Amino acid sequence: MPLQIGIPKDKQPTPEQEWGFTLWEFLLENKWYIFAIFLIVAIFLYSRNYMKKH
Repeated sequence: MPLQIGIPKDKQPTPEQEWGFTLWEFLLENKWYIFAIFLIVAIFLYSRNYMKKH
């Protein structure tokens, strides 16, 4: 684990200090990528189900 500036060596870093962002910030910043992946998976599952029925 690389050392980060501003973190005391005698304390464990918080998730924000260790990663540089929170989960909520990550989701908000990457919402369009997550939406695109979800859409591609939904189209794939729909087309697979459509092919099985026809």
